[in-house]
Amino acid sequence: MHTDEYEISLSRELNVCEKKIKEIEKFLAAMEERYDMQTRSFVEGFLDGKIMVQKDDFMSWKNHYEELKDWRERKKEYEKLFHMMKI
Repeated sequence: MHTDEYEISLSRELNVCEKKIKEIEKFLAAMEERYDMQTRSFVEGFLDGKIMVQKDDFMSWKNHYEELKDWRERKKEYEKLFHMMKI
């Protein structure tokens, strides 16, 4: 059953996802600039043990990268549901 409330709720959730994704992307871009390294390369090196220096923000960088994947997946699910409502 489709109601306006469902559509409004999904729209709200999509907006939350988009805001969070932009926030995380901004953080990742700042880390890339600070350490002159792409996030994917950093995470691979960090997980493989190639990056041995432990800095407080390295764990945060890795965690934000993983969160970004989760938020993008969540957004994709909401978009799918939103699209189904429009059919």
